Amino acid sequence: MSARDPEPSAPPFVALLPDDAPFSAEQRAWLNGFFAALLSRVAAREPPVPDAPTATIEIVFASQTGTAEGLAKKLLKEARGMGIDAHARDIGSVSLAALAGRKHVVIVASTSGEGDPPDSASALASELATAKGTPLEGLAYAVLALGDRNYAKFCAFGRTLDERLAELGGTRLVARVEADGDTAEALRAFRAELWPALRPGGPGGSAVAAAGPAAAGPRGSDEDSDEDEERWTRARPFHATMLDNAVLSGRGSDKEVRHVVLSLAGSGIAYQPGDALGVWPRQSPALVDAVLAATGLAATEPVVVDGDTLPLGEALATRREIAKLAPATVIRLAKLAGNAELERMAQPGGDEALQAYVRGRDALDLVQRIRGSVGSAQALVDLLPALAPRLYSISSSLAAFPGEVHLTVAAVRYETGGRPRGGLASTWLADRLAHGDTVPVYVHRNPRFRLPADPGAPVVMIGPGTGIAPFRAFLHQRRALGLTGRTWLFFGDRHAHCDHLYRSELDAFLANGTLSRLDTAFSRDQSGKVYVQQRMLEHGDELWRWLQDGGHLYVCGDASRMAKDVDAALVAIVAKHAKLSTAQAQLELRSLSAAGRYVRDVY
Repeated sequence: MSARDPEPSAPPFVALLPDDAPFSAEQRAWLNGFFAALLSRVAAREPPVPDAPTATIEIVFASQTGTAEGLAKKLLKEARGMGIDAHARDIGSVSLAALAGRKHVVIVASTSGEGDPPDSASALASELATAKGTPLEGLAYAVLALGDRNYAKFCAFGRTLDERLAELGGTRLVARVEADGDTAEALRAFRAELWPALRPGGPGGSAVAAAGPAAAGPRGSDEDSDEDEERWTRARPFHATMLDNAVLSGRGSDKEVRHVVLSLAGSGIAYQPGDALGVWPRQSPALVDAVLAATGLAATEPVVVDGDTLPLGEALATRREIAKLAPATVIRLAKLAGNAELERMAQPGGDEALQAYVRGRDALDLVQRIRGSVGSAQALVDLLPALAPRLYSISSSLAAFPGEVHLTVAAVRYETGGRPRGGLASTWLADRLAHGDTVPVYVHRNPRFRLPADPGAPVVMIGPGTGIAPFRAFLHQRRALGLTGRTWLFFGDRHAHCDHLYRSELDAFLANGTLSRLDTAFSRDQSGKVYVQQRMLEHGDELWRWLQDGGHLYVCGDASRMAKDVDAALVAIVAKHAKLSTAQAQLELRSLSAAGRYVRDVY
């Protein structure tokens, strides 16, 4: 050993037990020596604690109803559990410049309506669409896209986002993963690729190498890391007992709207006004029998669905979508049957014809058209898409109705092809369930659609028809908690005498000050149709003053027409009263959306 390598000295002795510990001097000396030796051996085996990460990972969520945000928070928790310095942000607070300043970004992006970005993502989507060059060079990113294959533009926003980031110079950490309805499997596949890519030597480079040994993978088993913190979930619903199923529509209405009350007793379920309730419906027995008859298959024949063996009839009733025809089902069955007309619709350029064909049709229409093409029970269930739960905006507050959850449900009924048809969940709730029956449910969180944190902030609610549901919840919550502040509701429907939903409750809210103002639009009660957006324009000056006072805007209802018309009315109001151009007014609304002051629950 050289002079530069002196003999190592023994570590200084540190007494770990106080002098007044209940041991003799000899026992204290022995125990102090034992613990000191033990700690020195542990210290010798442990690697040095790594430095803090040299870079951060931004987990960005583009969420309309809260699903993308929930998945982003799961990824955030998991990343931090592995020692990665990670942060989650709403896409509404992200700009092109902010992306350009990051090295690692993970984006969970949902698609709204017919391929549109969520409301909060519209500003960034516009920036990306008009950007030039490669401003994102040096950015490593990954996209988890959420969608629904029942829509033609499945995962459209996530796909556009992924492709545009690459065009602007970004580098994919991993290939895009797409989720259809149930996100559990897609999330597992996504993170199985993502975390290894962020380790040293992966596409993410060494910037997150400081995550240290823990970055080898999530702590615990896959099952543990997937476990939802809530007891009752989409995969494990609570069976709520029906307490009431009253018709709200009055005599003479051409609608059938019901007020459904379910008991949550014994579940421990908590929800907030603005959340939705996921309902797992059961298919019509008549439709199940008709599909079986058209295919010539027996209801008792066993099939395997998601690892479970059950009779075909039960699989069609509870596991497969047969009340609504999806484009993907037509494409798969057209190929199997060799049907030339259907195959033409399935080709590129046939989207419009395919969408027209599936509109208003169900699985029975298709199997009747290609009789004999499905050779076995297993082939049938493999060709049909999985049944998805239906989401309903909750119309109650636990503060006002402890242990209950209320829904405002319009029973959808129509006739096409000489057959009466209806909405799967709405007719199941209306026609085949009675007091005492149970409904499998879970809470679908919608953290964007919340009452303002400041109870004194003005609240403007726009909810025609069953879109009134979350606003009934808002008003009951405010009354139960004694919250103050101005509230304004725009409500509309067809006829005042039979379609004025919750009229007596709204009158009571007005009388006690819970509701400051109510403006209604009943479209069929005069010669010219009048809608809520016209009422908004009529009172645009005051509506603008409420916004200037820090008001929050909420919209709930039909996405295809009402929500677009309301948005156009808001743009016109802001443009007129703020003296802005249309483009500037649109930017102002986007800013309100990014700040959480203009939120929509549309369907």
